[in-house]
Amino acid sequence: MNWGEMARWLEREFTDQKVRGSNPTSASQLLLSKLGQPGSIPALVIPSGDMSSSDVSQTAPTPTDFLQLLSPYESDLGPLVFEDFSKLLAQYEFQERSVDEFREQSRFILEYVWEKLHTGHWKDVPLCWRTVYAAIRLLRALYVIAQLKLSFPSDMQSMYLQRALEDLDYSLLMGHPIFEGVAAELAAAVHRRLSDLHGVHSPPNEDSPVIACPVAGSPSDNPNLRPLDRIFRPSIEKFLDLMRIGQPFILTGAMTHWPACQSGNPHAWTVNYWRRCFGYRIVPVEIGRKYTDESWGQELMSITRFIDQFVFPSSDSCDMKSETPSRPIGYLAQHQLFLQIPELGYDVHTPDYCMVSGEESSDVSDVDINVWFGPANTISPLHHDSDRANLLTQVSGYKYVVLFTASETPLVYPHPEKMLSNTSQVDVEHPDLAKFPQFALAQGFHGILSPGEMVFIPPRCWHYIRSLTTSFSVNFWWNVVDSLIPPWPYD
Repeated sequence: MNWGEMARWLEREFTDQKVRGSNPTSASQLLLSKLGQPGSIPALVIPSGDMSSSDVSQTAPTPTDFLQLLSPYESDLGPLVFEDFSKLLAQYEFQERSVDEFREQSRFILEYVWEKLHTGHWKDVPLCWRTVYAAIRLLRALYVIAQLKLSFPSDMQSMYLQRALEDLDYSLLMGHPIFEGVAAELAAAVHRRLSDLHGVHSPPNEDSPVIACPVAGSPSDNPNLRPLDRIFRPSIEKFLDLMRIGQPFILTGAMTHWPACQSGNPHAWTVNYWRRCFGYRIVPVEIGRKYTDESWGQELMSITRFIDQFVFPSSDSCDMKSETPSRPIGYLAQHQLFLQIPELGYDVHTPDYCMVSGEESSDVSDVDINVWFGPANTISPLHHDSDRANLLTQVSGYKYVVLFTASETPLVYPHPEKMLSNTSQVDVEHPDLAKFPQFALAQGFHGILSPGEMVFIPPRCWHYIRSLTTSFSVNFWWNVVDSLIPPWPYD
């Protein structure tokens, strides 16, 4: 970030504010008077310009819509940000600047708000900053699309579309949801246009079948680890009985109706399907074998880049040493992807078991859903999910899982640091028993999770997961009554 340019922007804004200081009328009132009534830009339809309005069902938010969205936050955002955003709205209204000029005009306010998003813990970021960030990104995308013409050369069309899609994905990833999902719907339409423009090609044998590998390392021979029970499609009543026992188990036969799991279905989750239908979408990728490593980090990138850089170079292998400094492991992990790409969520179904909470009624909206996609040898270190129940469903590929119930907590050596207190210090497949001798006494469960299977992970149950092949998984978290949450051994 160019802080000199930022300082000049702030200096200009403070100077402008001094000139405006004698005017008691708020910026929002002034802009409303200039923009007129809602719906004053009926020509701008999503997508606009030469993109067919049939691509998306919603009309574009008008400048007035944007203003009404942010007016409640005017005092929280402060005059500097609100006034600069108002200027962007005026430019959006009249469409007189080039795309490059508009993006440059929005750059400083966008960088300023970005800094606000990264101040303190993410959960504590005020809603006003996430909302204005989403609005700026959406506004930039709409401006680009409004300027797009089919008469442009294909490379210029592609550049415009990719700029718009990047802004839309950043709005969805970092911003607060606004305008009832218009950014997600527009992103899907833009991606379709990009795919039609270029076509999507996959390397040969990209979707060749994956073969389960034998489990490497000592856990497979550890007498303290017993095989997970496999239960075929239990009834809801049976599932509740099993939950009351408080031990993990594998469910089979409960995912056959998912399009993502059906071989030959056009929506079956394969690397080729993800590249073809979602390859230009921007997603967060974890870089490094596991999040407890010092070298671990995160990066935003397109799904196509993730596949080419991390999935394809790593052949389906159980070699535990496949990560090298020149070729680190990448993992699209624990991402609420269905909120960003809702159409992908139609390929799976929330299991009815997630409604089993021990209460008379439960709400499916209380279920948190995360997607996991990566090559062989991605690792989730031994950790627990606190008081929530968890179903980890295996859509494609194979994973090795090791689990310990809450009663074993003293033997798995939780990290003393508060931020990692739900994570064990022990490397499950290569334990340092000289440093962690009590781990040798821990009684647990293990097994290989195959395509179409799901493992139930009780509340407070420690679990370690390693992918044996390229793998697609979805996990579902939900709340349960206190009686289904086991006590900690030190309670």
